[in-house]
Amino acid sequence: MLFASRPSCITRLLVIEDDPLVAFDNERTLKHGGYHVVATVDSGEAAIAVLADQQVDALVLDLGLAGQMSGRDVARIARDRGIAVLLVTGQCPADAADIAVACLGKPHSASALVAALKAVERMTCHNKPPRKVSGLTTFWRPEAV
Repeated sequence: MLFASRPSCITRLLVIEDDPLVAFDNERTLKHGGYHVVATVDSGEAAIAVLADQQVDALVLDLGLAGQMSGRDVARIARDRGIAVLLVTGQCPADAADIAVACLGKPHSASALVAALKAVERMTCHNKPPRKVSGLTTFWRPEAV
């Protein structure tokens, strides 16, 4: 097959978003994009519980969450476990490169969300520079081969 797509290394996602409508839209978009959403939660505490119980390849993470644990806390824990983090937030924070692979600004289109995850995959799984996606800031650091 000349045009067969490569297997994806990012298939299992955890969506962490405190706005129910945005969470629903993101989950639906990602499922239609071919991803398996293992859970959609609204707090850092719930996210950590899912990470303890499920295999997750990447987080789609808003920084403003319900509960006591911040989005930054969740991102750091995920990063330390080798899980890719895509921030999806209104304003990309100055320290985003320390806690995430990329940051997608809100509001965003459904196609931009799926394209942002493809960019995260190119960077983290294939060590390739990301393709340009509207509203996406990336923090690609090529690894020595």
